[in-house]
Amino acid sequence: MKRALLVGLALLVACDCDGDDPGSSPVEDRDPLADVDLGTPDLRVVAITDLKGYLEPCGCTSRPLGGIDRMVARLHALREDGVPTVFVAAGDLLFTNEAHGGPDAEETTLWQAETVIDILSGAALDAALLGELDRARAADVRGLRSRARFPLLGLPTDPDPDPDQDPDQDQDQDQDQDQDQDQDPEQDPDPDQDPDTPVLLERGSLRVAVTLAGAPRPDADFVIALSRDDRRAARDATRQADLVVLGGQDRAEPIAPSFGRGVVINAGRQGQGLVVVDVFGIDGANDREWLDQSPWTVEDERARLDGEVASLEARLEAWEAEGRSDEELADQRARLASMRAEREALRIPERPEGARSMSARYLELDPDAAQDPAVGERMAALGRRINEHNQVAYADRAPPPVDEGQPHYLGSASCQSCHERAYTWWRGHPHGRAYATLETRDRQFHLTCVGCHVTGYERAGGSTVTHLGEDGALQDVGCENCHGPGSAHVADGGAAEMLRDPPESLCVGCHNEEHSDRFVYDAYRATLLVPGHGAD
Repeated sequence: MKRALLVGLALLVACDCDGDDPGSSPVEDRDPLADVDLGTPDLRVVAITDLKGYLEPCGCTSRPLGGIDRMVARLHALREDGVPTVFVAAGDLLFTNEAHGGPDAEETTLWQAETVIDILSGAALDAALLGELDRARAADVRGLRSRARFPLLGLPTDPDPDPDQDPDQDQDQDQDQDQDQDQDPEQDPDPDQDPDTPVLLERGSLRVAVTLAGAPRPDADFVIALSRDDRRAARDATRQADLVVLGGQDRAEPIAPSFGRGVVINAGRQGQGLVVVDVFGIDGANDREWLDQSPWTVEDERARLDGEVASLEARLEAWEAEGRSDEELADQRARLASMRAEREALRIPERPEGARSMSARYLELDPDAAQDPAVGERMAALGRRINEHNQVAYADRAPPPVDEGQPHYLGSASCQSCHERAYTWWRGHPHGRAYATLETRDRQFHLTCVGCHVTGYERAGGSTVTHLGEDGALQDVGCENCHGPGSAHVADGGAAEMLRDPPESLCVGCHNEEHSDRFVYDAYRATLLVPGHGAD
């Protein structure tokens, strides 16, 4: 389930008066967190984790939505108040382990990684710790690193050792690459910085260090450690760092911050949201724990108590229906009242004078979030480039052949003469115009997209990214995707059996959590049963 952070939670306030009694307290109709003013932070840290080369949402996802154009727009907004800001990333940054077209898509995959680097450079990313998927493609990353105007930490020194190659020769090649990089006046001097050397940043009067988790604490006012280890190791890293950004978790949801001597945060994956940490009371003293002033913590505790309250209410209702006496239920009712009171009392604590604190929040990049137009145009240009490339590169790609005696795909128009009402209804359904949604965005030749917008994709006698049947008959999500290839059925006048009740497994290939998070098979199936199409 998608995280419901920062979505309004109704207050459980009991009131039995109309407000006219001058001795009564007014009904609290605002979330008390909305009025909390912690003052101006000394520093702000913005973090992403496990971006995995993700540029934009795919499919009919509702929320969290993400999109790197939304991310950059939110970053710009966060910087508008002038608070000194550090922007960091941890975990898989450029590459994913999900299938995006197979080995034939290597060139376009690298183009996408280039675009991610360019956009993050323009967004002033301060440092990134690469994840295991990036490290597995270390040769590609080394080829891309000259584009980055930020340090890429965690890249193996010799990612692909060749047993037949002279190691001194490999070192010379590395030096040549570094020299070429230094000649770029817009390039930071060493984006592939030695991971044992912290990245030192000046933010106003503060000296901020970004280092690897577990490294000795640098001489800095505030230390951020980047980690791709497990949560236990990340907590251990707070012995040397004030804030640990934990990547490598590959979680759809962010992990709530863990406070102690230092703080551990995680922002989920695919850039669907940002974790923002405002820091107060930086004074160079590192022998005190950080006070938690996070709305996130309060909201998580509210959600936990709401669940316990609802569960106990349901049990009490069942016990009352069973006829249990008030005496038997008194302790449980008192416990319920106590949980409600505890929930009502939850507040962000005040920071005592001289104390230091952090306030962490998760900013979901929802459908209404602003989008940066310059980043959007860069993404659109990449989309057009991939589209044009694939149209040529896969021009000869034919669908798998049909075994002798097996049916092939004809397209939904072949169904119209016998199933006029069903065909007319389908034409007005989103399935009946699925291909047009790709054409309007220059995505019809994208290997990551087309399979869910055409009929019989990569199936025997079906379609491919460039072959959509005669005169484009297999465009759109047609009848045969659900009921099977129809050539035999048409040829014998409808005698050949077709699949009448498609199983859920046919739907969830496209309508899955990543592409269609609101999909519920039974509810969706009910919308497809109309006169002429299953509801006769």
